[in-house]
Amino acid sequence: MNVRSIYLTIAFFFASIITSFAQNVAQETVYNLQKTTEKIVLDGILNELIWQETEVATDFYMVIPDDNRSAELESEVRMTYDNENFYFAITCFDGQDGYVVQSLRRDWDWPLNENFSIYIDPYNDFTNGFSFGITPYGVQREGTIDEGTNVNEDWDNKWSSNVKKYDDRWIAEIAIPFKSIRYAEGNRNWNIQFFRNHLKRNERSSWIAVEQQYTPSALTFSGKLLWPEDPPKTGSNISFIPYVLGDLSRNYAANETNYSKKANAGFDAKIGITPGLNLDLTVNPDFSQVEVDRQVINLSRFEVSFPERRQFFLENADLFSKFGFPQSRAFFSRRIGISTDTLGRTRQVPIVGGARLSGKLNEKLRLGLLNMSTAENNELGIPFQNYSVLALQQNIFSRSNVAFVFANKQNININKSREFSSYNPTVARRIVQNSDTTLEFKSYNRVVGLEYNLFSEDTRWAGDFYYQRSFDTWNDDNTYNHGAFLRYQERNFSIRWVHTAIGDGFNAEMGFVPRVGYNQGSFSPKYIHYPKSDAIINQEISFDISYTYNNDFSKNTDRSFSVDYGVSFTNTSSISAQWSRTYQYMFFDFNPIAPIGNRILPQGSDYNWNSMRLNYQSDRRKLLNIDGSLTYGGFYTGTRFNAGGQLAYRFQPYGSFAITYDYNAIQLSEGFENANFYLLGPRLDFTMTDKVFFTGFAQYNNRFDNVNYNLRFQWRFAPVSDVFLVYTENFAPGGPIDFVPGEDTKSRAIVLKLNYWFNL
Repeated sequence: MNVRSIYLTIAFFFASIITSFAQNVAQETVYNLQKTTEKIVLDGILNELIWQETEVATDFYMVIPDDNRSAELESEVRMTYDNENFYFAITCFDGQDGYVVQSLRRDWDWPLNENFSIYIDPYNDFTNGFSFGITPYGVQREGTIDEGTNVNEDWDNKWSSNVKKYDDRWIAEIAIPFKSIRYAEGNRNWNIQFFRNHLKRNERSSWIAVEQQYTPSALTFSGKLLWPEDPPKTGSNISFIPYVLGDLSRNYAANETNYSKKANAGFDAKIGITPGLNLDLTVNPDFSQVEVDRQVINLSRFEVSFPERRQFFLENADLFSKFGFPQSRAFFSRRIGISTDTLGRTRQVPIVGGARLSGKLNEKLRLGLLNMSTAENNELGIPFQNYSVLALQQNIFSRSNVAFVFANKQNININKSREFSSYNPTVARRIVQNSDTTLEFKSYNRVVGLEYNLFSEDTRWAGDFYYQRSFDTWNDDNTYNHGAFLRYQERNFSIRWVHTAIGDGFNAEMGFVPRVGYNQGSFSPKYIHYPKSDAIINQEISFDISYTYNNDFSKNTDRSFSVDYGVSFTNTSSISAQWSRTYQYMFFDFNPIAPIGNRILPQGSDYNWNSMRLNYQSDRRKLLNIDGSLTYGGFYTGTRFNAGGQLAYRFQPYGSFAITYDYNAIQLSEGFENANFYLLGPRLDFTMTDKVFFTGFAQYNNRFDNVNYNLRFQWRFAPVSDVFLVYTENFAPGGPIDFVPGEDTKSRAIVLKLNYWFNL
C-alpha cells in the first residue's frame, strides 16, 4: 500500500467517525421557527427575504440502501408561518438523474413515486399527526398518522403547493392552512420529520437518522420544532361540502324494464370546536365516487375484510377502528351503510345522516363520539338502524395509552307483523320450545372494551392487550373477546407473540369478527442480516408457529408452521420463498370449491398438507414491472396451484396500465370436481393533468361468472372540489373470457356528481 492510499484510508476512517456523530438525532435536533410578514408566493422560486433568513434543516441521513452514512443526494427544508398558513420551502438536489413517478394522480403510492414527505406531530405525543407529501411534478398526497407510525393516505384536506424544476434540483413551496390540521392551543413544542424517496437511485433519506428496520414515519424519530409564540388560533374553522348528483340506472336482475332517473343532494360539514377537536356532520351522504372494492378469490372458510375509503369516516379513524386485532375488531365502519344479501354480495343501505366528534380534549386525552342512522331496507330485511360509538384514549408514560370503547347498534321500529322470511337473520329468529314456535326480535347489540397499547420510547417494545364483552338479547354465555400482543425489535432480530380468545357467544355486529369460539396463538421470530454488498440491502429469515383450539382447549382445530427467506436488492427488486405445513379441522361442513359441485368436507374431518410459495418483485424503476407469486402444494384432499400478482406498464408521467391476476387450479380427491378459478383485472389510470383524471378497470371473476366495469372521470376544478362522471356495469360473460356486455347484463348505472368545499 502506498503513502497516498494510507492517507486516504485514514481520512475516510475519520470522516466516517465524524459523520456518525454528525447525524441529526431524534429529540436533540431543533428547528427554531420564525414568523414572516411577507406574502409568500408559491412559485418554487425562493426569492422572499424570509427564505434567506430562516434556519435550514439539512444534513439528511441515508436509510436505504445503507443506514450508516449521510445521504448522497442532499435535501434542504426551510419553514415559516403567518397568521393563516404554515409554509415549507423544500429543495431536493437530484444530480440530474430524472424522476420515477406513476402518474399525476393525487394520493399516489409512496414506494412507487419519487417524493418528499413531511410528518408533523402537533400534539407532541409521538402518537398522532399529519403527513403531507409532494412529487417533482407537484402532485400532492396527505394523510393522518396513528399509533405513531401508520399513515392513512385516504384522508383529504385543503392545502396549496407549487414545484419548479431546475437542472440540478427541484424546489417545492407548500402552504398548509392551520384550519386544515388539528393542534393543541398554547403548545409551542411540535415534533417533525422529513423523508425523501429518490426512487431513480433507490435512495431513501431522512432528516432525523433512522435505522432501516424502523419506518421514518414513526414519530419517535423526529426533531423538535420550536415556535417563538403560541401557534395562531384558527378562529372560525368551518368547512361546508355540499354535493348534487344525477343517477341513471337499471337493475336487469330485478326485471326492471326501464331506466330509473334520480336526483339527489346532501352535504358534509367539518366544524373545528377547538384547534384539536373536530365535529363532522353528514346529511344524506353519497359515496358513488368511491372506487369499488377489488374482488378476491376467497378460498378460506371466513369473511374477508375490505378497507374503508369513505371520507367521512377517515379523520381520527384509529380512535374508533383499532380496538382489538384485525380479526377481532369491536367496530368496523364498513358495517354502516354497507351490508350483504343472501348470496354474499355487497349491497348499500342508505345512510340518513350522522355526526362524529373526534380529537384531543387536552394534551393527553382523545375523544371519539359517533352517531349515525340508516334507512329501512325491505329487500335486505333491515329496519331503521342507529349506530353509536364512544371511544376514549388516555396517553400514559412516554408513548403508551389506555383506551375504552362502547359500541351500540339499535334496531328501530321493527315491523313484527311481517313474514319471518322477509327479515334479515340478524333481526329475527325462530325459537322452538315444547313444539311451540315463537318469533324473537333483537332490539340491540352492544360491545364494551378496554385496551392497553404499549409503545416504548425507543420503539423496541410494542404491545396491545384488550378485553371486550358483547351484550344482546340472544347471547348470554361466553360473550368475551380478549387478546394480547407483544413484540420486541432490535437491529438484527425481532420476536412477536400473539394470543386471541373469543367466546362462541361473542357477537359484535358493528365490528369485524369472522370467527368466534376459539383460542388462537402465534410465535414469530425473525433475523435480519445487512451484508456489505453493492447488490443486496438485507436478507431476512423468519419462522411462524400458530395454533388454534376450541374454547375449552379440548380440540386443536388449526395449526401451521412456516419458514420464510427473503432478499431485498439495491435495484428495488426483491425475492422470497416460503415453506409451510398446515392442519385444519372442519367444525362445520365446507365446500372449498363452492359454488362448483355439492360434495363437502364433512364436519369432524381433518386435513394436513404442505405447500411452497415463491414471490418476486421486479425493479420498480423500470417502465414494465411485475409483482407476482407462485404457490404449489396440498389443499385439503388434493392439490392447488396458484399464480397471482400484477403486471404493469407506466407511460410516465401520465399514467399506467396494469393487469392483476389470480389463477387457482384445484384438484381434489375422487368424488370432487376439479376447479379452475381465475380473476382478471385490467386497469387503466390516465392523468391528463394533476387535476383531470380517468380511471377505468374491469374485473372478471369466473367463480361467480361476473364481469364488473367501473369507469370514472374526475375533474378537480378547485381544492378538494370535484366533478365525477362514473359508469358501472355488471354482466355475465358469454364465454370463458368475454369482456363485451351482451344479453346477460345484470345492472348498469351512470352517475354525474358535483361537490364543492367551502371554508367559512
